[in-house]
Amino acid sequence: MNYARQQRKKMVLILVLSFFVVGALAIFVVRDTTQFFIEKQAEEVANIVATFAKTARSVYADVAINKLKSDGYGAHVDSEIHKGYIPIPAQFLKELGVATEQNTANLFHYRPVSRWNIEPSQGLSNEFLKWAWPQLEAQDQVNPKGPIEWQPIFRIEKANGENVFRYLTADAATSASCVSCHNHYETTEKVKKLRELSGVSHGKSWKQHQLLGALEITIPLSRIEHVAEEQLNRAVLWIAVIFFGFLALIGGIYLLNSRLHRNLENLSWEANHDSMTELLNRRAFEREAETLWEEAVNSDKEHALLFLDLDKFKAINDTYGHHAGDAVLKAVAEQLSCERREYDLVARLGGDEFALLLPYCSLEVGLLVAKRVLRKIESIRIDWKGEVLIIGASIGVAKMNKGSPSIQKVIEQADMASYIAKKSSETKAVAFSEDP
Repeated sequence: MNYARQQRKKMVLILVLSFFVVGALAIFVVRDTTQFFIEKQAEEVANIVATFAKTARSVYADVAINKLKSDGYGAHVDSEIHKGYIPIPAQFLKELGVATEQNTANLFHYRPVSRWNIEPSQGLSNEFLKWAWPQLEAQDQVNPKGPIEWQPIFRIEKANGENVFRYLTADAATSASCVSCHNHYETTEKVKKLRELSGVSHGKSWKQHQLLGALEITIPLSRIEHVAEEQLNRAVLWIAVIFFGFLALIGGIYLLNSRLHRNLENLSWEANHDSMTELLNRRAFEREAETLWEEAVNSDKEHALLFLDLDKFKAINDTYGHHAGDAVLKAVAEQLSCERREYDLVARLGGDEFALLLPYCSLEVGLLVAKRVLRKIESIRIDWKGEVLIIGASIGVAKMNKGSPSIQKVIEQADMASYIAKKSSETKAVAFSEDP
């Protein structure tokens, strides 16, 4: 029973630990998924911003610049000193980025950048750009046959103590006029001197669809992380509620199960023990003794069975009442329990009859034990309402070996020997003998 109880406790502990591990893994997965979601959402926003910027520049070039060209003017890099001209698309894109940043409450920032830019503020001015630009260059082609499928470069990094999403996407030379314009700039003395000062070889020439510039987009993540943290906390709260609910359920089941097992143990104990003396009852004794009998009949092992029949018990019951008789029975049971070895079987067979089965004892040893038990019982003194109750016993001893037909037969033989002892005036411990 104790082993079963330990196994139940172990199972409950395993269930609790398993759920704790699953809960911890769930929190980890939720946190990891949240981080992945933040990155994917930031990437999606960056794609939208890049598409918007490129579309705005295309509309600017197609509508504004083409209209001015048809009127005899157009776009010029030094438009501020040329009347009738407006900034080139790259300059427009830069100004659009500045205005957008000012009007979007710092939700994102973007600006055109390039290794070949002649505007210092649009060069590779930070570690992210120095890391990301070579990865875009690696995607470039020597002789592109059409638009290149550029893959953006991005990562999350710290800036002023906060996480930001840094994103760089190619802004290729999409039109022949764009290529012609930039190739021309590279041949001017001003740009050649600028390249020499920057340590960059001059004379760069582009083909349509090649990497000319890029859009750098920066998205602060503090707001979305705050929302994600709230969602994560909510998820953790639900996991905690489920976890503690699970613990409460397991606890309730365990308590009910423990109570059920205690009840079953009590019922089992009551079914196998005498309630008065707490010794084995006859049925349990015979069941336990059956194992030893089977061993005896299949081997040369021998066991001794003592059958005790109390003397003067009926007189005590009639004179002093059943409570006095109960006290006698308990005192005898206590003496028998003290005399038994760990593996001996002691039982109250009913009324004032007791049995003591001594495994691996010969008949002679059993008779010696019987005499010792007699002395113990005869030494019992019970103070009952001013009267001293003295009890005696008659003990019959029978052997159990391969010749024994059944455990019931052995008990019967020991009972017959106790009857002889009760009638004897010489000894109160008699060994059964089949001789007349």
